[in-house]
Parts: sequence; C-alpha cells; structure tokens
Amino acid sequence: MVGTSVVARPRQPAPPSSSLAQTMTRFAPAAGIPTGPAFTVVLVGHVAAVLVALLAAVAGAVSAARVLTAKGELPPSVRSYFSPGVNWTGRVLYLVPVLGVALLAMSGGAYRLDATWVDWGIGLWAAATALAEGVLWPAERRVQRGLASPAEAGVPHAVRRACRTMCVASAVLVALVVAAMVVMVAKP
Repeated sequence: MVGTSVVARPRQPAPPSSSLAQTMTRFAPAAGIPTGPAFTVVLVGHVAAVLVALLAAVAGAVSAARVLTAKGELPPSVRSYFSPGVNWTGRVLYLVPVLGVALLAMSGGAYRLDATWVDWGIGLWAAATALAEGVLWPAERRVQRGLASPAEAGVPHAVRRACRTMCVASAVLVALVVAAMVVMVAKP
C-alpha cells in the first residue's frame, strides 16, 4: 500500500513473572519514601546506635552472669569489664532518638512525629532509657564498687545481688529495644 504508514504502538512492559522481580518491585522505594545519601547516612547511624546500645546491654549481662557463675577467683576479663568508670558505650542509647528526630526532619513530611509508630517507638525507647538509668547502670556501678574494694573470699553477696539485677534489667532492656525496632520497621 502506497501512502499509508504504520504507527508502531509502544510496547507495554510485561508484568514481572519471576518471584525475584516481584520481590524487587515490592521493596523498591515508593513515592514519598525518603532516599538520598544524607538520609541514608543518618539512618545507618540511627540503626548502628541501636545495635551498639543492645550489644552494651548484652555484654553487661554476660559479664554479670560470669560473676554469678564464677568459682573462686574472677577472670581478669570480668574484673576489667567492671573496672570503675562510666559505661559510655551504653550511653549511645541517647543517640537513638536524636538521630530518629533528624530522620523525621529529613523525611520531607513522609514520616511525622504524630504517627502512632513514632509515638510507640519513643515510648519504648523512654522506658528502656528509664530502666537503664534507674536500674541497670546503678547496679553496674554497685558491682564496680564491690569488685574494686578488697573483699572476703569469693564474690560478696551485695555484688551477686547487683549482678542478678543487671541480668534481669538487661533482658528487659533488650526486649524493649527489640520491640521498638519491630515497631520502627513495621510502621503499623
């Protein structure tokens, strides 16, 4: 046919057929979800602060459990862990909400302070921090003082009691922080 033209229709993309393609599509950033290098760096710092605080609580509980199960002289590593001073690693817990608020501010309105999941996360963090400041870290200081002073043979009863407190408080703190992590990831 002379004088007729054929106009090609644009091809419609085929729907993803593989499970990998479906998974990739599912986790691709949707419109309104913050991205970018600055947001990512702050997000990594936020998550790292949570993990460091968790590891500090677990390390304290493990060291306290080692005191409780010690037969005779305490290992040098336990005495070193409980040397007098502030547990600065545990205080990284305070960095979590600072970076979280920075993420809210950087989200361009995608995440808001009045969102339920943010309220729950802040509440769980506040409970974990109150537990750390009110129970865990004072017990740790009692263990430090008790192990620093010359004592009778074995571990003094007051130190054992403080170690038991540390173990329980650490377990509760870890549960609170893990619950906050679940809330932050799921964003219910």
